[in-house]
Amino acid sequence: MQLPLKIELYLDDLRMAAYDRLYGGKRFPDPLLYRQAKLRYAPGVKMELLPGDIISKCIACTGVYELPLTRRVTELGRKGGTFIDVGANLGYFSLLWAAAKPGNKCIAFEPSPRNIDILRRNVSRNGFESQIDVITAAAGRASGRLRFDPGPVEQTGWGGFADREAPGTIEVDVVRIDQVVPADAPIAMLKVDIEGADAWAIMGCEQLFLAKMVQEIWFEQNKPRMQSLGIPANTCQEFLQSVGYLPFSHGDVSDDLVEWSAVPEEQGEKQAR
Repeated sequence: MQLPLKIELYLDDLRMAAYDRLYGGKRFPDPLLYRQAKLRYAPGVKMELLPGDIISKCIACTGVYELPLTRRVTELGRKGGTFIDVGANLGYFSLLWAAAKPGNKCIAFEPSPRNIDILRRNVSRNGFESQIDVITAAAGRASGRLRFDPGPVEQTGWGGFADREAPGTIEVDVVRIDQVVPADAPIAMLKVDIEGADAWAIMGCEQLFLAKMVQEIWFEQNKPRMQSLGIPANTCQEFLQSVGYLPFSHGDVSDDLVEWSAVPEEQGEKQAR
């Protein structure tokens, strides 16, 4: 029996609260859950995950990661279109988008060598090769190569650009998104989460923004990582406003980590009324 939407959403909130209580510390679930984790918002889709990884643990236990963003990706995905996933990690949001509607397209950017093979397996094992295009490069404001710190071996989501050469850092290819995605290709959603360098990836979408090809943007303001890279805290917001987009915060703007979304000004002004 299908439950009413409000009850479904309430149960998801309870599920996440129970996860925080049971597994928010150092406890880990059965390793078998990491082999074929079922996604709550994409029935029939299963993910290979990495034991010990914080993101993987959340998905393995609940089938969900970042619940508000998950709901929005699923909602827009059901309407159809193209999704750009910058910092695709092991493919969670890309898989949600591909599963939401036949014919949906996704361009997934992931430069971390330790994530790429699992990402590709998650795409192929779910039969999404024709829908998800994996780009094994970082997204930035200029094409070239930059230092990249993959982060701790057991974590998939802590890697990012490095401000200096250090043990463990590598060089990765960097591309501008608007040089990969044609400026006449409508983008239903752009999601960026790359540990403080979100502003650089967003700057690399300038031609898409000027052509109003991107309908909605979600990004993270990671102030400590931005500071280490020499990026002023409000760079994303100011840049988006300069190209005609209106940003909205989804949390306390004084926090170190704040989720944001943005839409074209005309659409944003209607939402604000």
